[in-house]
Amino acid sequence: MPMRNLDTVRQQFAADTQNLMAALQEGNAEAAAKAMQNRQENLLKAIEAEFEQYANIQDMNVLQQRGLCALTKEENEWYDKFMQVCRSDSPKQAITNLTAAMPVTIIDRVIDDMRRAHPLLEALDIQNAAGATKMVMNATQMAAKLGTWGVVTSAITEELAAALKVVDVTTGKYTAFFLIPKDFVRFNFSFAPMWVDQFVRIILSESIAYGLEDTIINGPGAGTGSSQQFIGMKMDVSTNSNGVYSAKTAVAITDFGSDYTDVIATLAVDDVGNYREPGEVLMVVNPVDNIQKIRKHQNAITHAGVLDLISHSYPTKVVTSAMIEKGKAVVGIAKNYFAAINGGASGIIEFDDSAQFLNDIRVYTTRVYGHGQPVDNHSFALLDISGVGSPRLPVDVIGTVASAAETTTETDGEG
Repeated sequence: MPMRNLDTVRQQFAADTQNLMAALQEGNAEAAAKAMQNRQENLLKAIEAEFEQYANIQDMNVLQQRGLCALTKEENEWYDKFMQVCRSDSPKQAITNLTAAMPVTIIDRVIDDMRRAHPLLEALDIQNAAGATKMVMNATQMAAKLGTWGVVTSAITEELAAALKVVDVTTGKYTAFFLIPKDFVRFNFSFAPMWVDQFVRIILSESIAYGLEDTIINGPGAGTGSSQQFIGMKMDVSTNSNGVYSAKTAVAITDFGSDYTDVIATLAVDDVGNYREPGEVLMVVNPVDNIQKIRKHQNAITHAGVLDLISHSYPTKVVTSAMIEKGKAVVGIAKNYFAAINGGASGIIEFDDSAQFLNDIRVYTTRVYGHGQPVDNHSFALLDISGVGSPRLPVDVIGTVASAAETTTETDGEG
């Protein structure tokens, strides 16, 4: 069977994941079950095909080009135990013997994998808390607040303390599902652990990535109920009600000229009125809007050639996400979104027998803990771009052009 590039495998898996999400949003359980099975089977077939072709190759340089990783002793031991669980006739009982969490180094690679494959996540500085339950976030992101000239008084130390905020990086909890077909053992588990590692990493990185994108954009906060999400970019952080936040009012724009720069100007002032330089801003748009609206403005044909009218107005990095609704966009200062994944607290594998509609599939779950939020309420803005049309290009007029009325008058006079 011809080899498939790993990027192609990931793209197929991502497409299958989008089909699954669409079915879930429509409440179509039958379509969701089919999409879920297709997703796992397509991935498994691709990895099995590569295993058959590369099973006897020992050169790690070649294998690493196929997306495989040399595993540590701890990782090998964990995967050996996990494979024993997979081939057990009583997986629910066997999983209780897998007392150790997935090694944090595997979580590290999952985070790296999903950032490489998802531009929004790559644009953010997602930190690995590595087991810490609390981290310090600079609440103003202003260097001027982190030092002072002259005598350090109590008032100054209080101001510095106020600029630093300790956040709990375990408030958000995301459950990632990964499905193992029962016939995954058809090779009698001659699969080396590093091939199973590739299978698990692709599943987890894509599952977690979609969940992260959703909560980074739309998350209402941890609250006191069962949501346990991040505080999303589009949320108004001044609307805290028992840990739950409301979305900002979208600012309607009709172009990426003054309408757009007026919004960017609001990012240049923080919550306490201090000025700051936003630098290149990040804009997140729906894939459909990117095709129908954004690209027209990024590739406008002028007498000087092709011009990016958006970045011409203000330096902007545009990324797409299926998690933001059509007609809306989020724009803001990427470095001002604090996000941390608690790799050390994540990775406990459990058997889930609640999804009984899936035939010949064993469902496992792992929980990923973390926290994310804008550092202040002026770091991001929500835009309504539904009224944005085709770009309006400036026209330079050289010389004098007579109006139609003037031409008619002159003609009548001569007669």
